[in-house]
Amino acid sequence: MGCREARQQLDDAGMRVVQFEAEITALEGELAEALKLVELQKADLDRYEKAIAANAPHRPERTVREQIQLGWARVLQALDEELDSDASDSTLDALNGMKPPGSSTTDGEGNSKPRGHGRRPMDLSKLPLKLVKIDPAEVIAAGGAGFRLIGEETSSRVGYRFGGYLHVKLVRRKWARVGVHVVDLSTAGLSERALPPVVIADIPDCLWPRFLADPSAVANVIVSKYGDVLPLNRQETISKRAGFPLKRSTLCNWLGEAHRALYRVVDAMLADARQHAFCIATDATGAPVKGIAGCEPWHVFVFVADSAHIIFRHTKEHNGKEVSKMLEGFHGYLLADASSVYHLAYRTSDITESGCWAHLRRYFWKAVETDSALAYEALALISQLFAIERDCKQMSAAERKKHRGARAGPIVEALDRWVEHHRGEVDPRGRIHAALTYYNNQRLALRQFLVDGRLSIHNNVSERALRNLVLGRLNWLYFQNETGLEWYTVFRSLIASCALHDLNPQRYLEQVLRLAPHWPVTRMLDLAPKFWAGTIERLDDGQRAIIAQPWALDDQLVDHERAQPQDLGAVA
Repeated sequence: MGCREARQQLDDAGMRVVQFEAEITALEGELAEALKLVELQKADLDRYEKAIAANAPHRPERTVREQIQLGWARVLQALDEELDSDASDSTLDALNGMKPPGSSTTDGEGNSKPRGHGRRPMDLSKLPLKLVKIDPAEVIAAGGAGFRLIGEETSSRVGYRFGGYLHVKLVRRKWARVGVHVVDLSTAGLSERALPPVVIADIPDCLWPRFLADPSAVANVIVSKYGDVLPLNRQETISKRAGFPLKRSTLCNWLGEAHRALYRVVDAMLADARQHAFCIATDATGAPVKGIAGCEPWHVFVFVADSAHIIFRHTKEHNGKEVSKMLEGFHGYLLADASSVYHLAYRTSDITESGCWAHLRRYFWKAVETDSALAYEALALISQLFAIERDCKQMSAAERKKHRGARAGPIVEALDRWVEHHRGEVDPRGRIHAALTYYNNQRLALRQFLVDGRLSIHNNVSERALRNLVLGRLNWLYFQNETGLEWYTVFRSLIASCALHDLNPQRYLEQVLRLAPHWPVTRMLDLAPKFWAGTIERLDDGQRAIIAQPWALDDQLVDHERAQPQDLGAVA
């Protein structure tokens, strides 16, 4: 082959290389366009997914027990494969000694506990008894003649008899003095003066002066709206059905007067929580308020201070400045999710962050739909932590810390190793990656429950406290104004705290509404649900008369009339 032919072949090869490079460049351009299209489609899918999730009904985070157990087995196998055949590992040894998650519960001797079945028993002893005796028609017709009673069969039913509002008519009778009476005031350097010829009793302190509603009726409206989530329009409808229609405007006036009597109690509860609480659990949710151009996005925060108080606060802005203002003066642990609104409080105050394992679990639960194998492995480890918490629920704080260190510590270490092993394998845009990122960011906060036995591993108590507001939004949709939102935070704080201390909220509110106008404003904390039982024990006779229901005075009047009957016409 001559030089000319070789040169021709080289030229042809160069031309083909140029063509291939041009094709590669064109393909690269097409690939770039395709990747851009994929990114746009992925953004659309993410947007659609968020819209579906926002409008989807609430779903409980249930998992398949068999899948959890398979995930647990895979975690143990992976840890075992990391070791040599003769090596030993304390974390693996601890995990091998645990029961697989989802195993049947057993008693102290290892026997399986039988599941409950049949109709749930009901305690009817606290209900008023209405006895109904039924005899056969032939016995009634014969008047009992020719029959002898040999026994009876009894059965119980639960009935309902409407009990609603009462008409409490206050009759203050006037009494005229017979004869001339004067009082000697010479010992005080004053002259004698005549006593008033006509006397009448003052309005009892248990009643609000110049106000139609008795505190018992106001307490019923408060609990119905802020405890039972019955909007005022529905209460208006119910009152019509009961034969005593009450307008919403009237009910609003009652709530406004109650708020003026009670808001200082909630302020005192928050001040006490800031000063003395060891841990405050917190969360927030939206509270739309009607505005000129539509609903404005306000927010309600809940603060659960140990086992002492549950306090609600509202704010227009959802940012760190507002959170720091509400927590000003608090020094302790803050149990919350990973929201950025709490970061300023961690940086500028003596507040320690404590993480929530329930929020981490939710990330992996959402990933079951896209990567079930890895998600169930993580869920198996986390479910063991919750099982350990159930076992040590009744322990003291010191015992719980020791129990957690021995059993929960190895679980956390195993989760650390699992995360490190799978971090580089998952899709950076997937749900598993989002869960791993949440764990890495919250790694220190999630371990705080191992430091002190008083800390909880989850923040579910705050979410449960906010559930009432979420349900309420389905009924009344929005708050009419900021005043209505302020009323909600005050009344809901007291009702939720009553549940914390096993108090009947309606009875508590009725008594506090009677007593609060006569109570020193510097001692409002004594009226909080946490201290209410002790406050009642320390009341004197006069204060006990204030919290009594006004119709209890009727017995005193009847006894007085029996002892001293009077002819009102003769006296006049």
